[in-house]
Amino acid sequence: MKRFFWILSLTLLSGLTMAASDIHNSSDLDSLERFPRSFIVQYEQKQNEDYRLVLGGLEKINGVLVTEKEKRLAGLLTQITYRIPENHSAQQAFNHFQRQLTQQGATELFFCSGRDCGSSNQWANSIFRYFRLYGVDKTQSFASYQLNNTYFSLYSVKRGNKRVYLRVDALASQVEEATDKLPNVSGVEIQETDNDIQMIINYLESSPSASIWLAAFDLAAGSRSEQLKRSETRLTEFKSVLIDAGVAVSRINVHPVGSFVPPGALPKDKILIVYSEE
Repeated sequence: MKRFFWILSLTLLSGLTMAASDIHNSSDLDSLERFPRSFIVQYEQKQNEDYRLVLGGLEKINGVLVTEKEKRLAGLLTQITYRIPENHSAQQAFNHFQRQLTQQGATELFFCSGRDCGSSNQWANSIFRYFRLYGVDKTQSFASYQLNNTYFSLYSVKRGNKRVYLRVDALASQVEEATDKLPNVSGVEIQETDNDIQMIINYLESSPSASIWLAAFDLAAGSRSEQLKRSETRLTEFKSVLIDAGVAVSRINVHPVGSFVPPGALPKDKILIVYSEE
């Protein structure tokens, strides 16, 4: 009987050890230490072309979840969900990660806690798409951060069964640092793509005193007046896109050039170049 009890005890202890270990092929982020004695229950790393970084509160309108403000990003996304050990709160786990990001100089982009964040069900199933994050609304906390070219989302919550989980998303953006790609008094070729639009927005956000000049060239067939008109139309359309994206009109200058450039200076028929100016 004693031998049976000893074997049963070993089996139960072994099961507890396995339950408290990380899932296969998972790891922590290099920049953030996990909460003591926590373990990974969900892990994924992939290229994401349309990551939704939440920058404002959540609400449902006509059955559709919308945010007050958000940013769409592309890059290498790492998603980790930790199970926090018993007798520790969701707030303690959240503070542990928040403190590390702050000490590293990360910029807080948005923060909410408790019922001010909205429904935990929406965070779990619509934003993070992981059911275990559905918990008690008053226990939840969320924050988004930017550290250089990496964006972080933190979310912690306590479930009805008293278990506590913390989720951290880290996306290394594919968009080059705006200050590197748009140095002062320099020109950079751009396209009307989401990445280049976001690059301009990031630059202007990081340089509050800066403005930009947009120059459009057109070497396609037609008279010089037609080329000039086409480049002017293109600039007007692109300027409207930037304004719709939140760029102030006063920070955008345009200059249609048409074909008035030195021969051989431009290898393409149509090109946009952005210049920065302090």
